[in-house]
Amino acid sequence: MLHTIPPRVGATAACAAQLRAAILRGDLRVGARLPPERALAETLGVNRATVRAALHELEASGLVTARQGSGYAVHDYLSSGGPDLLGPLADLAREEGRLAALAGELLAVRRHLARAVLERLAASPPPEAALGPARARVDALAEAAARGAAPAELVRADVAVLAALLDATGSPVLRLFLNPAASALAHVPELGRAMMAEPALNVAAWRALLAALASRALAVEPTLAGLAALDDATLARLGRGAGEGAP
Repeated sequence: MLHTIPPRVGATAACAAQLRAAILRGDLRVGARLPPERALAETLGVNRATVRAALHELEASGLVTARQGSGYAVHDYLSSGGPDLLGPLADLAREEGRLAALAGELLAVRRHLARAVLERLAASPPPEAALGPARARVDALAEAAARGAAPAELVRADVAVLAALLDATGSPVLRLFLNPAASALAHVPELGRAMMAEPALNVAAWRALLAALASRALAVEPTLAGLAALDDATLARLGRGAGEGAP
């Protein structure tokens, strides 16, 4: 389950990654007591200070909890963890051949966020001046697509459009929810490539949305249906690329 970490810079991160993966896989179950720091240090081939720093990192993520006089125990991360665990969960899903299923869940969450954003925009259409940044970012996405930019750059440009629209809502709550979603997407480059297989479609969709906002004719349900269709196409591509069935 755990193995010696080769001498290198970043031993704390490597130590935390091994323990994190063991917990997320279920090798170390909720309530289980971790071996003492000395034993972990010997198993991982690092010093106790490195182990202690790694455990503090895991504690901050809600994966373990310190027990007075008895070391650390595995905590129920689903009840206390945060979106920072989405990246490690994606790595684990990739190893276990479940990436398409996890990607489907990420896209579903994105659609829920999209509904909240669209309902806010429909109820309180922003003035044209507030849509200027979003238009500029759509143009930047179109330019990147035209010159054949790498998928990672296209994904960042696409997220930037959404960020500008979220800014236009004036809601800091909605805007903050974008950060974990964007971080999770960055950890699944396969999903980004599938999403940006036909970037012209993304550009067209954004421009249609902005036109609807400008004319005060935004229809929430048809827009969400269009997003769902794009997501279905994305998952089909991802499934083919990973040799899995779409979820």
